[in-house]
Amino acid sequence: MWRGPARVATAVLLGVLACAAPACAASPEAPSTVRTDLLPHASPRYRALPADGADEARPAAPAGAPRPVSGPPPVGAPGPVSAPTSAGVPHPVSASTPVGASTPVGAARAAGAPSRPGPEAQANWDRFWKDWGDPITRMLLASAVGLAVLYGLAGLSSRVFVRVGSVAWPTPERWTAGTLGFLLTGGAATMLPLYAMFKPFAPGEPLLAWACAALLLCGPGAVVLVVLASVREPGRDWRHWVALLLSLTAAVVAGLVLLIAPPAPEQGLLVVYAALTWIGVVLTAATLGQNLRLQVEVQQPDGTVSAGSTDYLLARMKTLGMESPKALNRATSAIATTPISKITNEDLSALPAGKVAGAVSRLLFALRADLTWRARVTFVDDERVAMTLSRNGRHAESSVFSRPDLGLPGIAPGPDDAARSTARDRARAQMLTGAAAFILLRLGEAHVDLRADLCGARRWQSVALQVIATSKSLVEETEQGGERVRLLSRAMDLDPDYVLARFEYMWAANERADRRETDYAKFAEALDRQYVQSGLAGKGDAEEGWAPLRIRVMYSSTVHWLNGYLRTGERDHRALLEAARSAAELNRLCRLPWKRPQLAQQAEYTRPFAENLLHCVEVLSGVTPQTGAGWLHPHQRPGQPPAAPRLTYDHACLDCFLAELPGQDRAMRLGQAVEDLEFAVATDRDRTGAAADPCFSPLHSGDRFRRLVAGLTPDRFLDLPVFAGHKSLLARAGITSASDLAHRTENAERQQELAEHLRVSRAFVQRLRDVALLAQLHPDLADPHMLHLLIAEDIASPEALRDRAGRDPAELVRRLRDRADENGLDRPAALGWPRRGRWLRTARRPAASPSGLRRRRVS
Repeated sequence: MWRGPARVATAVLLGVLACAAPACAASPEAPSTVRTDLLPHASPRYRALPADGADEARPAAPAGAPRPVSGPPPVGAPGPVSAPTSAGVPHPVSASTPVGASTPVGAARAAGAPSRPGPEAQANWDRFWKDWGDPITRMLLASAVGLAVLYGLAGLSSRVFVRVGSVAWPTPERWTAGTLGFLLTGGAATMLPLYAMFKPFAPGEPLLAWACAALLLCGPGAVVLVVLASVREPGRDWRHWVALLLSLTAAVVAGLVLLIAPPAPEQGLLVVYAALTWIGVVLTAATLGQNLRLQVEVQQPDGTVSAGSTDYLLARMKTLGMESPKALNRATSAIATTPISKITNEDLSALPAGKVAGAVSRLLFALRADLTWRARVTFVDDERVAMTLSRNGRHAESSVFSRPDLGLPGIAPGPDDAARSTARDRARAQMLTGAAAFILLRLGEAHVDLRADLCGARRWQSVALQVIATSKSLVEETEQGGERVRLLSRAMDLDPDYVLARFEYMWAANERADRRETDYAKFAEALDRQYVQSGLAGKGDAEEGWAPLRIRVMYSSTVHWLNGYLRTGERDHRALLEAARSAAELNRLCRLPWKRPQLAQQAEYTRPFAENLLHCVEVLSGVTPQTGAGWLHPHQRPGQPPAAPRLTYDHACLDCFLAELPGQDRAMRLGQAVEDLEFAVATDRDRTGAAADPCFSPLHSGDRFRRLVAGLTPDRFLDLPVFAGHKSLLARAGITSASDLAHRTENAERQQELAEHLRVSRAFVQRLRDVALLAQLHPDLADPHMLHLLIAEDIASPEALRDRAGRDPAELVRRLRDRADENGLDRPAALGWPRRGRWLRTARRPAASPSGLRRRRVS
């Protein structure tokens, strides 16, 4: 946490020591210059010495003068100075003789020769190293050893001062405590060798007073800091920090005792030094014990470490919650997600695989004081996994993930080894996902910052089921999404407060419904109601953990309100107003300067979609765009990057809305919409969504659009594209077949009733009746596949079929076959011989009365 400040403090300390240490060090070297003024005093003594060194020939010293000592002078005492000659007889050196000129010849040379530098570089370096380098190196080495000892002591004592169930302090308080603890421990580790080596100051009363003042400032300040950090937010209990408070109080009491009964200066400084060191160690221990550093390890049933499973668990810890299925081909789906985990990469580490590497790593990691959390996950069998989490070397929590207990399907026995292997791998991935949820929820209990991204989750089982259900790689799809809905329903049952699971359940259930039967306005209203009841509407912009879900809900709400407005024939103005409200909130959320990178990326990705929805609402409200507006078909403007298929799909919706405005080129707008759809839709599911999307109602009569979506074979009468958007209302009215529709539209009065029920015009109901009458002409024509091909050839009534069959029946059959081939459909049996002749003869007969058509029963 305070690794950066530690490095800065170390650099500053080194700079200060580099400048201060040489000034404090006393050099034992003699001056490098020769004191020639002492030579006259040494010359008489030198002459008085006998040649053989006998004491008897030496004259008596004057009274009061020091008596010369025989023998060699003591080490360091000035002695006689002489300069040897070539013959070995010394010559006396006079006061005027320069160094190196001991002979007349040498003196002459010294006087006439220019001065030359001697070997000064090596001597200067030796003096620099002896005066500066060596003392600083020794002091730094001693300081590093002392700091390592104090840091290790703090790491070992963290389990004493930080309980397993304690809640971590807020970030500012932890930073403050960590910085103060580092400064005190670093100062203690530095002052001990610095004082012992250089004696920068002498102990005395002023120094002791300053030291006591520092103790009384740091001690009570640390106590107040701990108390405030323990009671600042709800959920924290100061009683978890009793040991820490008692330790800091003991240091404060020591300072008070020194003030009341001051001892000798040396003893007082020693007590203050010990007390400040103790405060630094205690604060460092409390800070290290609240770190979010986590090490994970995944073991096989035999105890060996699995590297692949460990890496998968690490990845799950980082990306948990990003696997929500993004059905980009559906305009009503959520378009982006962010993980529910805020754990950073530097907070995660793994134990290496291998016996030797694992053993060495365990030893090294045991000495790491900053590695607070350790998680061990052990596979018991293919259905169960055991999970253990420790904090500061003490057991924090354990649990077992059992797939049958959570309602996950078991591995079915069978002879297919490949299928069993796939099911076993999926089961292991599910269990590791559950382990990641268990670790994340337990960490969230100790670190409040992690709770904001959990969207109200309280039980790890609910989070595990939600992630498994929304990840296509972790659940085998059955019954068109039924398994996902079941798992999400169970997640809600286990934890009703888990807001993300609630909305995921609503989206999954709505996705299973037929697009033609979806009541968009009702679903949008349900979304808005849950948005308010769950508390999402009351979340502030500062709570960034909730922002990703708010963006997704507002996008889904806007799209469903718009579709609901279009489904009612643009009559429900309340739906349009609600769509405008949701679109405005969505655009506001996408424009906020979010601090978290992943959230900012999601908002930037969603912003083009939000702007397009806002323009759709404006166009549907009757606002005509200005000439040359930049948002008109933006992906075709020069210099703009190409749009993705999903955004192009939304642009097609906007083109269809623009085509209905007065003053717009309808043909051009609809042509642009079809071009967008040709790029956006690529699969059968895409074409199904486009055919049922009420935004594309103006395209239903176009040949290009019908060719685009004609590759879908309807299975029932109401599956025909002509009934798109009205299937649900028709079914509610009891109309499910051609005979039902013909009966409910037999006269003008009943046609008007159906038009009001469908909220369409009476002319549109008449077109639906023509399709029903066409299906009743012959049993072969009642086949939805055959009706689909006829409608695609602009044959949507008995009169149209009679006209085409009467003119050229062979050409009609050939056109229907080509239409089926072009769209990749199987040719209906009614186009083969002899069945085609039967319905062609029926079609060429004169028109039958409506009553006759009603009496004809069609299977």
